Amino acid sequence: MEITQTNITEFYNLVQDQISKITTQERVDINLVKNIMTNLDYLISSETYESQECHIRYGGDNLEIKMWIFSLICMSWTLMNLTNKVKEGYCHNIDHEHGDPNPRECFDGRKFHYSIYQKCIKSFYDSLAIIEKDLHKYQF
Repeated sequence: MEITQTNITEFYNLVQDQISKITTQERVDINLVKNIMTNLDYLISSETYESQECHIRYGGDNLEIKMWIFSLICMSWTLMNLTNKVKEGYCHNIDHEHGDPNPRECFDGRKFHYSIYQKCIKSFYDSLAIIEKDLHKYQF
């Protein structure tokens, strides 16, 4: 699956839409995941992966494909959310200097969110490196 900026924006907006429909903080985690998983069908490509030799076929109804799309949705939302907070200088402290109120344009908030963004990106790369370290033995 090729990922484009349109996909990333669509995934981010899907999560934001689901968050806006949840009224209490306690219900965010469970309902958010449930609602996103329910809405995956329209995001899943009609592409299928098939091996005649092994009699294996993966399509949009397989858990592997659904989890792949779900992970892309979660990753996209996290990256866009943190990126937006870096750009905006997201801050709740009204007692120190800011730019305009919306966005706050707080240097400290920008720096804080950028450090989280860097750790997030590193964790994605580290996860891939760990998996690929073992998988390279099986490449064709």
